[in-house]
Amino acid sequence: MKKVIVVGGGIGGLASACLLAKDGFSVTLIEKNKILGGRARRLKLKDFYFDMGPSWYMMPEVFENFFKKFGKKVSDFYQLKKLNLSYRVFFNDGKLIDIHSDLKKNLQTFKKEEESGDIKLKKYLKEAEFIYKLSTKKLAFYDYKNPFSLIKKEIILNFFKLDLLRSFHDLIKNKFKNQYLQKILEFTTVFLGGSPYNTPAFYKLISYADFILGTYYPIGGIYEVVKALEKIAKNHGVLIITNEEVKKVEIINNKITKLKTNKSDYLADIVVVNADYHFFETKILPKKYQTYGQNYWKKRVISPGVFLIYFGVKDDLSNFHHHNLYFDLSWEKHFNEVFSEKKLPENPNFYFHIPSKTDKNMASPFCHSVMILAPIAPGLNLNNNQKQNFKEKLLNKFAEIGKIKDIKKKIVVEKVFTIDDFEKDYNAFQGTAFGLAHTLFQTAIFRPKNFSQKLKNLYYVGQYTNPGVGMPPALISAQIVENLILKNEKNIRRNN
Repeated sequence: MKKVIVVGGGIGGLASACLLAKDGFSVTLIEKNKILGGRARRLKLKDFYFDMGPSWYMMPEVFENFFKKFGKKVSDFYQLKKLNLSYRVFFNDGKLIDIHSDLKKNLQTFKKEEESGDIKLKKYLKEAEFIYKLSTKKLAFYDYKNPFSLIKKEIILNFFKLDLLRSFHDLIKNKFKNQYLQKILEFTTVFLGGSPYNTPAFYKLISYADFILGTYYPIGGIYEVVKALEKIAKNHGVLIITNEEVKKVEIINNKITKLKTNKSDYLADIVVVNADYHFFETKILPKKYQTYGQNYWKKRVISPGVFLIYFGVKDDLSNFHHHNLYFDLSWEKHFNEVFSEKKLPENPNFYFHIPSKTDKNMASPFCHSVMILAPIAPGLNLNNNQKQNFKEKLLNKFAEIGKIKDIKKKIVVEKVFTIDDFEKDYNAFQGTAFGLAHTLFQTAIFRPKNFSQKLKNLYYVGQYTNPGVGMPPALISAQIVENLILKNEKNIRRNN
């Protein structure tokens, strides 16, 4: 049995460990933090629970298909609830729009806001459906080893339908004139680590997942997905080691043969890295073995960092739902401040998640657990005063739109988590929350490879690689790595 070492216990690392153990490898997973999950960790503050990162459960068939590989179903691990009201959107002028899981209701909303808005939405979602199905069945699973990977029948025949050459913003503004509807459709680019202005229109596929497939919630929180993967891994013999960090590697004949942690040494035949791609390449690997050195990363478009506030509040939050968004209508200024000016937004747009609206066990009685997430520029070095002032700005706006009086007196527990925390806990490059933005030249063939071009037995899984950012892509990324390893092992046996 060949020894596989997986570095990092996020969704991608856990999924890779599960798959490779099932394939017969001896797998050890090493995680630097005390608990598994990476950005999908759970935070407990007294009787309040928070998903620290991902909170949107979308593309449910990707999870179902992954568990099916182990003879399991999602329902074997957690109860999945479809949200009737997917999310509520607040605008700075007082406008409020709800997006439902019922397409008929959304069509009525679009018709009310814009003449023929329902017809336009139907047509737009039809286009999004085509790209979504083509991507999730074929394109997302390609390893994009070289430029010839693009010479696929599906890509050549449908090149113009893929809509790669214009921005998401240009696409939406040409289809919808209503500024509220434009922003509702464009906001998903933030969760791809970009903005509507630098993300290709190709990613309208997310709108299909949003409006047609709907938004779900695993009772107990997103961490239930982590627990499910951990259970599968252990059932297949994976040795999981937490609170231990890889510090160095030994290389012989262009192969990593040993990994050295702060506590022990581990022999390896194959290494799969779910840790931060930039960190492992530039801080762990010697320079001669780096596929992507510092010069490469300096030229990349890094996704935003985030300013996160986790807090428990004694209030019924009657104006809010499970998922909520606040948009300032002048949001182009916000994106410029994040991507160009590299400073804290003056009038931040933000998302807030209240899982206790669906799952009472996430908070103390008569209270709610809340996570506020505001995108900010990566690499910002914030002092305590800046953190405090920005936190108060977000909480005051939250209280204003929720009509909550004396919010400071109602907060029971609180924790801020931002750029320096991402750097410390995840070794995140510039404290980025999502890795690389999904710009045109950071999509598919242009993203960092799922394998090293310098070391024969080194592979990468997770948000920096194909297919990209998010939990479903992380599960797909693990399957790409599995296929690469199995093919290489087959070739090695054939040559021997």
